Amino acid sequence: MTMRAVATALAVVLSAGPVLAEECPEEVPEGSVDRRALAKKWFSTGEEATRNNDDVAALKAYQCSLKFIPHAFTAFNIAQISERVGDLELAVASYKQYLILAPDAKDADVVRLKIDALKQRLAAVQRPTRPAAPAEPVEPPPVEPPPVVQDQPGTTEARPPTEDVSERQSRGPNYRTWAWVSYGSAAAFLVGAIITNRVAQSKMDTCNSTFKWDDPSTRSPAESACASASALAYTSYVFFGVAGVAAAVGTVFVLRPTEDSEVAMAPLPEGGLALRWGGRF
Repeated sequence: MTMRAVATALAVVLSAGPVLAEECPEEVPEGSVDRRALAKKWFSTGEEATRNNDDVAALKAYQCSLKFIPHAFTAFNIAQISERVGDLELAVASYKQYLILAPDAKDADVVRLKIDALKQRLAAVQRPTRPAAPAEPVEPPPVEPPPVVQDQPGTTEARPPTEDVSERQSRGPNYRTWAWVSYGSAAAFLVGAIITNRVAQSKMDTCNSTFKWDDPSTRSPAESACASASALAYTSYVFFGVAGVAAAVGTVFVLRPTEDSEVAMAPLPEGGLALRWGGRF
């Protein structure tokens, strides 16, 4: 029995059992026909797992398909799933392999930007953090006695200092309004980011379902859907970033000290110091 016949028989035996119980064959057949048949079979298995939202099974199936026939769409699907499950190193390597297998792809520039963004995220995760220096103890400020006003000979009365109305009105802008505007903008961009990301996922599902191995005419619409999904995904990332910045700006307005605010350190009965903040928002 020839090696090609053995490989064909092995493929038939593997296809007869349940999909979830199958394991990727360790040996690669010598014949191109057998390799292409196995690659197509495992690519279809990955598509089915993707439709069932089983990223682990889909990733294994696409990796098995790529083992027999290196195809650009297979590498792209591996990169997408790896990014979704958090394996950034595999995502970067798979996007690079996609560009090698499809150097003339319409979304090549978008994929290169994606690779750079993933490298930055990977570097941020791998960057070691330095321990924070211990804070130096701060002595509480001295408390000044209230002013004493002499009303009558022999008697004194402590009166709180009065505040001019015009001085109160000239304090500056109302940071409370700006804080609510910032938080409202953050909420609006967050909703837009979620909607855009959902649409991008839908476009990517259309891309994966449109391409068929046995129909070359499906390549062009599949690439168009993939490019549209990538653009929408990047737009959602920008919206997420703007929402985070707006929320941070609102928090700065909330915590910004004013003339009425008071920051002081007070000793605790059991030892140590406590930070006290108060004021008008």
